[in-house]
Amino acid sequence: MKMNEHALNLLRDLSDAPGASGFEDEVVKVARQYAASIGEMKEDFLRNLYIYRKENTGNKPVLLLDGHSDEVGLIVHSIKPNGCLRFLQLGSWNKNALVSSKVLVRNAKGEYIPGIIAAKPVHFMSAAEKANPSMDISNMVIDIGATSYQDAVENFHVRMGEPVVPATKFYHDEKRGLLFGKAFDCRIGCAAMLEALHRLEGKDLPCDVVAVLSTQEEVGHRGSQVAIHNVKPDIAVVMEGCPADDTFTESYAIQTALGKGPMFRHMDISVICAPRYQRWALDLAAKKGIPVQESVREGGGNNAATVQSTLSGAPAIVAGVPVRYAHSTDCISTEFDFEATVQMVMALLENIDADVIRGM
Repeated sequence: MKMNEHALNLLRDLSDAPGASGFEDEVVKVARQYAASIGEMKEDFLRNLYIYRKENTGNKPVLLLDGHSDEVGLIVHSIKPNGCLRFLQLGSWNKNALVSSKVLVRNAKGEYIPGIIAAKPVHFMSAAEKANPSMDISNMVIDIGATSYQDAVENFHVRMGEPVVPATKFYHDEKRGLLFGKAFDCRIGCAAMLEALHRLEGKDLPCDVVAVLSTQEEVGHRGSQVAIHNVKPDIAVVMEGCPADDTFTESYAIQTALGKGPMFRHMDISVICAPRYQRWALDLAAKKGIPVQESVREGGGNNAATVQSTLSGAPAIVAGVPVRYAHSTDCISTEFDFEATVQMVMALLENIDADVIRGM
């Protein structure tokens, strides 16, 4: 399965856009450009972007299609006298992957300036420090090249409370069908969602579909808590860029491998996805010949938890594109998994009707 040029450009622009939790403005801007022909768009205070298909009639069940627009990021805590920046996490990072990473720091002018996450150089470590180096965030700084507090403020225009994101750029290995970039959790899910809606333009569907690029998922599903009250869905499909486990897990336990299609999770620590709905979706995938994977997760969380526990509680499932090294600066995925996810989302939207929902 190969991606078309529209889908590749969509994913590239979404992945490259800076959008740490709470600072999703650039991601919303990109999504608006690609969703212009799909239907009416609205935003709320949290920068949730709502997309209402122009084919919606207002007299059908409401299906929420959710993908979160934020990425795990960092935020400037303070500026040290030597010009380096202390920072805190926005979301949960693999801390061992942070040191030596290139990042972009937004300054007071709205520019994203380069920096490097640094820790105490090995040349100055004691023997004990070398034997047990601490990867705690409090021992790291971001070095933007400034030489003093005054230099950082006056010449680099850095200030407290500004977001920081990886400086990773999207790369497509066309020969091998591989995708490299940052923020695939969940920009690759957002891209699959928008691509599916793009291909379904002009088609009558059995549900009225409202797509939401929800904010601040990585810091507690905050955007989706607001979006649920505005959409009031009868059923939901939650998109994700889900962590692949095929590089370190014993073969019998691998549940999310690259090249085997989207992952549908039965549960994680935040949610048990509606069991009857989950089985119906897996049966639909088999009927359509679309490759999918199943998982039972020991960790993690997603917006399906909010959907099923808010208002009257709508049944939800999670369609996740496998992503190696999620919650780090660089991710890997595949064209095959992206395309299979798009096809599966289209199948879901074309087959979920009032009778299916009643059966949940």
